[in-house]
Amino acid sequence: MLSLVIPCFNEEENLNKLLDCIDLLYKKYSEERIEVIIVDNGSTDNSNELIKKNNLFLDKKINLIEIEKNVGYGDGITKGISSCTGNFVAWCHADLQADLEDIIEIFLKSKQKLKNEDCIIKGKRINRGILDAIFTSGMTVITFLLFQTILNDINAQPKIFRKSFIKKLDNPPKDFSYDLFFLLRARKEFLSIYEYPIVWNKRYAGQAKGGGSIKLKIKLTLRTLKFMFKLLKNSKWN
Repeated sequence: MLSLVIPCFNEEENLNKLLDCIDLLYKKYSEERIEVIIVDNGSTDNSNELIKKNNLFLDKKINLIEIEKNVGYGDGITKGISSCTGNFVAWCHADLQADLEDIIEIFLKSKQKLKNEDCIIKGKRINRGILDAIFTSGMTVITFLLFQTILNDINAQPKIFRKSFIKKLDNPPKDFSYDLFFLLRARKEFLSIYEYPIVWNKRYAGQAKGGGSIKLKIKLTLRTLKFMFKLLKNSKWN
């Protein structure tokens, strides 16, 4: 079974569309065992109320993890994947930039790899803007210089992996450095990382919580650099 974790923070404008997509997912892939876990990551809008009024929640077709106070994107993922019951785990954002059907198709294409070897499956975003591509490439270069490993499109969704890998994710960051930590941890454990192209759609509604504007991208990059240097100084990591 695949457990799909979707962290949500103040996604009121996206939720009805997201929940409709989840409903279609269950119908289209009725023969597949899929568990959807939505993490309400301390939302201060009407997200929690909207989820609880939806038939998917009322019919117990989705699991809802409620976090009282938002302390970061990574914390939401950590709490979400800790409640998974599937043999395989994935996470993606709630903004629908990654189509949920594409995520399931990537899982189905890579299922044998996941069964036969220790590996990570991740998306590789296509049709992105030049500015986004520049920031992404820059982070790849910086990661290589600091950690001597090549990680492409670090923040691409989804990330799919065996549930057994969760125990390797000790003391993860609680912010947007989580994706970087996850992939570096995979490299440290000598896991193969396979990439599948995924069309990156425009955000359906609402505002990006990470690197939407140039200002946010710079802020996120500086915060990630700080995390990298902290990781390098950690004797347990080295």
